[in-house]
Amino acid sequence: MLGLDTTSRDRVCPWELRDTLKVFAFYFLMMSLGSAMLLAGARKLLGQDPFAVYGANTVALALSLLTNALSCLYVLYIVNVRLGQPVASLGFSLLDWRKNLTGGLLRYAVILPLIILTGLLVELTTRNAGITPEHQEIVLRFLEERSYFGIIAIIAFGALIGPVAEEVLFRGFLQPALRDTMGRVKAILITSFLFAMVHFNVYIFLQIFILGLLLGYLYEKTNTLVAPITVHILHNSVSLCVLLWFKQAGGTF
Repeated sequence: MLGLDTTSRDRVCPWELRDTLKVFAFYFLMMSLGSAMLLAGARKLLGQDPFAVYGANTVALALSLLTNALSCLYVLYIVNVRLGQPVASLGFSLLDWRKNLTGGLLRYAVILPLIILTGLLVELTTRNAGITPEHQEIVLRFLEERSYFGIIAIIAFGALIGPVAEEVLFRGFLQPALRDTMGRVKAILITSFLFAMVHFNVYIFLQIFILGLLLGYLYEKTNTLVAPITVHILHNSVSLCVLLWFKQAGGTF
């Protein structure tokens, strides 16, 4: 499957699976309990609701940015400080970057029609069942946002910051630990499943899962994050450009 050896152990991951469990436990705690605690602290500090002062979109983006940043710093602490491993062990390498980048973009061009078709099938199936699909929170915030600053901030997070952070967490950190435990194919499948899960939207699960399979494959094929990060940024950028065009045209879902 995917042209990968299912049992290869040619690259031994310096960190253990339990290290990834700690990071992702922290990640989910920050997204839930941590965010609530930060908001409560901000209310006491400001004397009023942060949503009323800065707006819901700004606060939500700030919390998402903080969660991703702290999670990535936690990864860097484990890899670089505690284990003494170079950052390159996460996949930050420019070796053969042109070849890897070209190969990644070509494979994305092949997979993109499948992702689009999957989305259309899910949309058609749910609507025929009398269910209106719910869009991602970032999509709804993007469509609702009226200020140029807010729109630019959402684009920066969705098209750049988010993809880089997610590739570090899922492909650079989680996938190698899973690979050493259960082989490459299972590692890609599990990582892709969790990657789709954290987007918290059942209607786009299959699309994100397929994208995750491609990103995981590219990471294993190239041994670097160059192709996965680039493809992830491109995918999110294209999606946001379509949404921006739709928003400017005054369309509604």
